[in-house]
Amino acid sequence: MKKLIFVFLLSGFYLYSSGQQGFDNTTRALYILDISKYVEWDDNIQSKADFVIAILGNDTEFYWELYNMAKTRQFIQNKPIKVLLFRELKDIEKSQVLYVNVKENFKINQVLERTHGNNTLVISEGYEFQESMLNFIVVDGKPRFEVNEMKLNEESLKVSQLFLAQAVKTREDWEELYRITDVALEEEKEITRQQQTVIDSQRVEIAEQELKIMEQQEHLRNLNEEINQKQKTLEQKIVVLNRQEKEIASQNDIILKQEEEVKQQNLIIEEKLQEIEVRTTQIAEQDSLITAQKVIMFEQLKAIEKQRLLLYFAIIALVLVSGLVYYIYRGYKIKKEANIALEEKNRQILQQKDEIQRQKEIAESQRDLIAYQKKHIEDSIHYAQRIQAALLPSLELFSDEIEHFVLYKPRDIVSGDFYWVSKIDHMQMVIAADCTGHGVPGAFMSMLGISMLNEIIINKRIIQPDQVLNHLRENIIHSLKQLAGGSDVKDGMDMSVCLLDFSNNKLHFAGANNPLWLISDGELNEIKGDKMPVAIHENMNPFKINTLSLKKGDTFYIFSDGYADQFGGPNQKKLLSKNFKTILHEVQKLPMLEQGSKIDEFFESWRRDLEQIDDVCVIGIRY
Repeated sequence: MKKLIFVFLLSGFYLYSSGQQGFDNTTRALYILDISKYVEWDDNIQSKADFVIAILGNDTEFYWELYNMAKTRQFIQNKPIKVLLFRELKDIEKSQVLYVNVKENFKINQVLERTHGNNTLVISEGYEFQESMLNFIVVDGKPRFEVNEMKLNEESLKVSQLFLAQAVKTREDWEELYRITDVALEEEKEITRQQQTVIDSQRVEIAEQELKIMEQQEHLRNLNEEINQKQKTLEQKIVVLNRQEKEIASQNDIILKQEEEVKQQNLIIEEKLQEIEVRTTQIAEQDSLITAQKVIMFEQLKAIEKQRLLLYFAIIALVLVSGLVYYIYRGYKIKKEANIALEEKNRQILQQKDEIQRQKEIAESQRDLIAYQKKHIEDSIHYAQRIQAALLPSLELFSDEIEHFVLYKPRDIVSGDFYWVSKIDHMQMVIAADCTGHGVPGAFMSMLGISMLNEIIINKRIIQPDQVLNHLRENIIHSLKQLAGGSDVKDGMDMSVCLLDFSNNKLHFAGANNPLWLISDGELNEIKGDKMPVAIHENMNPFKINTLSLKKGDTFYIFSDGYADQFGGPNQKKLLSKNFKTILHEVQKLPMLEQGSKIDEFFESWRRDLEQIDDVCVIGIRY
């Protein structure tokens, strides 16, 4: 039976190759797979998990042809087929079959030495006669093979004698064999043609099934991509929610600080009320003193009346003693003058009492007026804060594009510092500004600056940083009616303007008195702005633009001077720019939101109980 099957195999080789001009990839793959089914390996093959067929060289097209044809066969020697590609001699591992073509420029003796003792069938192509175990050759333009039985025996490989008989020894041998088996081959041709028809039909069905499998695999890939996309969207939303929670916590801290300030102001008011109570107590004590003086005065008046009666009796009794009368009259006159002086003193005391009462009423009225004005002013400032907050962009800025943080700390309820951002096509504009003054005056300037930037960038589409500063300066000079050489209005603002070009990995920067700090590969570079504000100035040259190249992981920072100018520390001195740079170096490895938190914590620990002297605005961005 095995011999009959082998005859079919050889007939199949012949029929398939009869129309071929030498070997192509399909012929090579078919020969290797069919020959492998009828070679006997040693008993160790039963312990192998796979039947390994390997190709030596870089012919990936043949590799895929063999790989795809092996999938249709599935098993050889009752083992799943595994196809490998070894590009170099040193890569060769144990396999049942190793194919090598002379075109790959490998020496066959080195290949045989590498596989010696591995029970490996080495199938070669194009090498000299008898150099290899089994060598594919072309005879009369047709694919054939020749076998070296001795080399097969050295590796404990066995093939049937019929197989060896079909191998080419000489061209005459092959032609003689062909004549003898011509009749049998003709019969086998017909059988093979019928089998080929069945095989072709099965191949069509297999191809259709493979197409359906590929369509299902593509559908599964699309579903997986959809699931991954939704997962990424969910993760982004979670990040945004976490960021918002942190911002709410930060705002709660600000509210707690403001409540603490209100408590301190209430304590001050209570202290003033206590002072008023003390003054009221003093006035009450003076009232008591006046009352006591009135009692004494009344007693004195009664004594005077008695003295008058005695005086009358003395005058009658001593009418004859004129000298005594004179002295008595003189004493009476003195006492009368004393009474007049006492009455005048009482009148002054009453006036003082009325004046103290009037001052008390004025103090209470002023206290109520101050409280009312304070509440009215605070309500107005809080309303201005809401207006300013509405004009400022969201703290999330451009979370979908790049990682960032914004540290925004007004000195008072409203701020003279502000930031401005906008997405323009494939570019992102980021601005940090420091207006003249702080509190309400600074807030007016900041709202003026925000509205002008909206007009310049959004409406007029002016996006180059230097041109933005030039147009903004013209608008401020015109709006505030500033004149060259004048000294009435010197208001303006310092500003950093950045334009991120994502498509070209560029950063365009222009500054008015404010710099930009860029940290790349651990090194901080300072790009200074022009030494002039966005306002009237003795130097009115056009602002200059700086263009920088960015790469993934670079960070840059723009800010107002409030952070570096803050007093604090053990000696209550300014923080200064050099310490600010040190802080930025220390937090570089942290995510940007954590950088903002660390910078804020250091600012508060440096300031401690000292008052914040200026508004603070710091923006950090990682590309």
